[in-house]
Amino acid sequence: MKILREVCVGSYQEAKRAVELGADRIELCDRLDVGGTTPTKETITLTCNIPNLDVRVIIRPRSGDFCYSDAEFTLMKESIETVKQSSASGVVLGILTEEGLVDIARTKVLVRLAHPLPVTFHMAFDEITDKKAAIDQLCEIGVALVLTKGGSGAALDNLPVLKELVTYAGGRLVILPGGSVTAENLAVVAEATGAVQMHGRKIVGEL
Repeated sequence: MKILREVCVGSYQEAKRAVELGADRIELCDRLDVGGTTPTKETITLTCNIPNLDVRVIIRPRSGDFCYSDAEFTLMKESIETVKQSSASGVVLGILTEEGLVDIARTKVLVRLAHPLPVTFHMAFDEITDKKAAIDQLCEIGVALVLTKGGSGAALDNLPVLKELVTYAGGRLVILPGGSVTAENLAVVAEATGAVQMHGRKIVGEL
């Protein structure tokens, strides 16, 4: 079975290199040193001009936690509008409450604003204790994918959890394992979890 390989990149140049190495899709970020933030409009435009490339753009106004102020939430909405003016294929985001739960109200707003682009809920998901309840909520909201390590550490540390999440999601949304998934361990993660899409910085080799 073919595994879709999503490569996390931090620039237009890395996106080009990822395509050359065989990436099926990219997550476009800025500031990967802090886990990724929203890239500039210029970087989005340049990258989306790469022919036949599926580009998902992260919407994250700053590093740190995933509880955002009203001003930061406004920036996220504005960033989604910018992405929709490009030829990007989707957006990647995550908002939590101070209690560490999915911020349902705000996530609904962003998913509706992003429509018809699919939304990936990123690794903010890993901070949620009741992951099955979160999957139910995200399915109800209309989120298409969940990027997750399955918990703390790397994906390889949480293979049973990832398998359980893939089974529980049952095709309602895509569980996208990430977190130190590489070209070398991709097959191991896929076999252990049943996931058919994977995410990583080195999932097609060194950029």
